[in-house]
Amino acid sequence: MPPEMHEKEREKMRQLLIFFVAVVATTLVGHFANAETIQFPEDELATESVYPKFDRPIAVLQRNVITAQKFELGGYYGWNTSEPVYNQAKLGVNLGYHWSEDSAFVLNYAQWLGGLNSTYNSAYQAQGLDFSRAPKLEYSLYGNYEWKIFYGKISFTKQSVINLSTYPIFGAGFTSYAGKMDPGVDVGVGQKFYFSNTVSLRADLKLQYSEAPNPFILGVKTTQPMPQTGDFTNKWGFNTILDVGISVLL
Repeated sequence: MPPEMHEKEREKMRQLLIFFVAVVATTLVGHFANAETIQFPEDELATESVYPKFDRPIAVLQRNVITAQKFELGGYYGWNTSEPVYNQAKLGVNLGYHWSEDSAFVLNYAQWLGGLNSTYNSAYQAQGLDFSRAPKLEYSLYGNYEWKIFYGKISFTKQSVINLSTYPIFGAGFTSYAGKMDPGVDVGVGQKFYFSNTVSLRADLKLQYSEAPNPFILGVKTTQPMPQTGDFTNKWGFNTILDVGISVLL
């Protein structure tokens, strides 16, 4: 067969193939163009927020911890993290009354542990300073108003719910140095994690501005008699207080 005939046959095959592809494409386009629109009920469609399903949904909806018109008693361990001279640690108790779900008043008593700050005491001695002759830090008593601005819940296992309470703190009180009372004010924020309807882990962080004896007396040597509390001048300063303990609603 002449080459011209082979070329004509190939050209026909190309034309048939193009025609077949065009028919298939047209059919598919027509099929999708005529596809029906499927509508779903609104309650079956996904939304921006999907709420988890708990095994005990009633625990999520209801307020578990009721504090209004209840007393609170607790013990704690605390630190004055910015104290350079005295022992930073203390043991204390809280006694409070919640007159509503939004407000409470708490008395905070702390017995400061004796001795000096062990972190810096050796450096003080190397410089010839003996702060053991300064007035002893004894105890402090503050009255604090707690504004309970947030109550919430959190669950890690879906089997139980932990109740949370966050509250700003505003208060005033005094600290005793060798029997001399020095005033102060404090402000901070607290957080409670309730293990049950009555027992909670409590953590308070407060910034305290208070008066205290200045432990330095110029010109007085350690070989001289022990100075009296009245020999020390007072100064105002800031302290950072952290208390962590257990509280019980009564």
